[in-house]
Amino acid sequence: MLESNFIFVKNEILRQNLDEAFNHIITLLPFTESTNYKEPAKSAFRKTIIIYTASIIEALLFYLLDKKFTNLELVEFYSSWQLKEKQILYIIDDSCEIVAGKYIKVMGKSEKEKMNLAQIIDFLKSKEVIGKKLFESVDDMRKLRNEQHLSTHTIVKSYTKSDLEKAFSVAHNVKSFVQENIK
Repeated sequence: MLESNFIFVKNEILRQNLDEAFNHIITLLPFTESTNYKEPAKSAFRKTIIIYTASIIEALLFYLLDKKFTNLELVEFYSSWQLKEKQILYIIDDSCEIVAGKYIKVMGKSEKEKMNLAQIIDFLKSKEVIGKKLFESVDDMRKLRNEQHLSTHTIVKSYTKSDLEKAFSVAHNVKSFVQENIK
């Protein structure tokens, strides 16, 4: 049996899932540069790799959160944007008005296990576990992964070698950070 790429993860099931996702990435990677496929197919392979890479990042950061905040059943995190101090500037009709106000993030609570990547990094940043640079790189990765939603596109999105390199760089940084910061 091969040695795990995530030996520092003590949860055996999580470690196995991480290794399987990583192995799937390794399996797909040659297809992204193969001359046997046209660019749309290569882009589709890259897209899948980005999804798996983001899943690894999310799992590692959740593992860090879970280790550092073990006693929390409900976790407070930045949950949504809300319009505060609303002022009506102009009423167009009964169903439409022009308003002004503050659009701010508000705190919410959820079970740890239901947190998504945005909530995980918001929480870790608010608790000063991760810094601004790591937060921003993971958030960029989250946005890249979320571009996978087909219904939001006005053009066919093509995923590039540069997108993969960025994803791998973020994953490497997150893995190193989690490995160094686990209790």
